[in-house]
Amino acid sequence: MNKKIFITGMSALVLMMGLAACGRQSDEEQSVSRKFAPAVSEEQATPLSKEEFEQMYSDPARFKGRSVDFYAKVATEPSKKSNALYIQAYVDPKNSDKNAMIGYADSSLKVKEDDFIHVTGIVADEYVGENVYGEELTAPAIEANKIEKTDYATAVAPALKTIKVNKIAEQHGYVMTLQKVEFAEEETRFYLSIENKSKDTINFNLYHTKLIQGSKQFEPEDSNYGTDYPELQSDILPGIKTEGILRFEGIDLSKGNLKMIAEGSSENYNLNFDPFKFIISTR
Repeated sequence: MNKKIFITGMSALVLMMGLAACGRQSDEEQSVSRKFAPAVSEEQATPLSKEEFEQMYSDPARFKGRSVDFYAKVATEPSKKSNALYIQAYVDPKNSDKNAMIGYADSSLKVKEDDFIHVTGIVADEYVGENVYGEELTAPAIEANKIEKTDYATAVAPALKTIKVNKIAEQHGYVMTLQKVEFAEEETRFYLSIENKSKDTINFNLYHTKLIQGSKQFEPEDSNYGTDYPELQSDILPGIKTEGILRFEGIDLSKGNLKMIAEGSSENYNLNFDPFKFIISTR
């Protein structure tokens, strides 16, 4: 269920284990740190596999002390207390689902709601709280030893293969460059730039762009909503360069080479443009 959860009692959360990096601890804090930072065995040092992580989500206490390495999406604005940062995050970042509570002993980290993060740490325990409807909420409590801000492509759709193209097509001062193509399981990303070296405004229409493989034609995705991918501007003034990512569905590389066809125009209606074409070898 994709609900925005409001967590209460975060300061009581068992995430606040082991804040040694925050400076001097009280006797009580040191006791908590010792309780939730046992000696690390070889098994504990090995991050949970994908299958174990799924099991851990259902039964965090069973995996207490085990290492984790995962990507997540920040669900609400993080809170700070005693120089530590507390983050409610979705461990299913694609669908903004499956909450986890993450404690991090560095409040200087700059992350906000909807950011994507890479987390390494250990399973501390199970958090039990309430959502905005007063219903009980349980979620894994994670003690992070490192959190890095990342992006949608890395967290949700990592590239399985990258082809550097760096091909340029130019007509009447309209310069289009295909820099590279990234192939992920669920999407294909074309990194494109357009530079206007003419004296007139030029135009680019995303929805006139086609991707062809054999006898199959692919249309660009309607929106980059939720991905934060840069988008190409549609009206480009003289001297301006714009860069963006065109997103298509996942492509089967075994089915042959690709051809991308894009159309450009100018507000100088005396100029005629042929479609811009790029051939991408998938071998």
